[in-house]
Amino acid sequence: MTIRVDLIPKPPYPQPVLLVDVFYGSAVGILLAAGAKEVWITKSGRAARILAEGGGLLLGEEEGLPPEGFHHGLSLQALSKQRLEGQSCVLLARPLAESLEQLPQESLLAHFRNARQAIQHAVQRQIDTVVAATQANLEPSLANTVAAGFIAKRIHQALGQQSTLQEGARLATALLKSFPDPQESLVQSDLGKQLYRAGRSEDLALASLVSVEELVPRLTQVRVLEAQRYGLSKDRFGFCFQAR
Repeated sequence: MTIRVDLIPKPPYPQPVLLVDVFYGSAVGILLAAGAKEVWITKSGRAARILAEGGGLLLGEEEGLPPEGFHHGLSLQALSKQRLEGQSCVLLARPLAESLEQLPQESLLAHFRNARQAIQHAVQRQIDTVVAATQANLEPSLANTVAAGFIAKRIHQALGQQSTLQEGARLATALLKSFPDPQESLVQSDLGKQLYRAGRSEDLALASLVSVEELVPRLTQVRVLEAQRYGLSKDRFGFCFQAR
């Protein structure tokens, strides 16, 4: 099997992939671990409010603060203390949503916190493509690229001589060598620097923990919010993750 790593999404993808997002992926995993039955991802505040109609919990930030009407921001420390049994959560996460627009259903969401389980699922399901989620404006993310290299390297090790690394995978694993502690890539990323300046070093620490979760979120549904029906400027999407 040839293991492919895309530093930004490069569709089409005929089969499910392993999408890597260190920070937003951690938020999704923490919400599901707290008992949420589903976590919807979208990139528009208006779309988030539509998806939350009927009692969904709204989470997200704009310029470091929850938008008006949202229940929580994106502090991983605060989210980890929530009890959300059976609730539907809606997460405003523009970069993750933009990456998801390129991916097929049944794709899995990986990050440092669930790395071991994500690798096992990838091997079991013969998922050969790892995609690093982008940061703002669809630009490559340092943290997500390094994490993708970290995961691809271990998939390769698990498969042994049955696998080879494609050029993107070799590039991501080579970048990994620049970070003896791969979690340092999050600290040095644009998002990491923003969190640090905001005094949220605990969030950086939580997102950097390796293999502390068993859940691997699965993309189970994509909902199209039609502009004409909902009064939006253009069609928007909601992406639903549930625990495997």
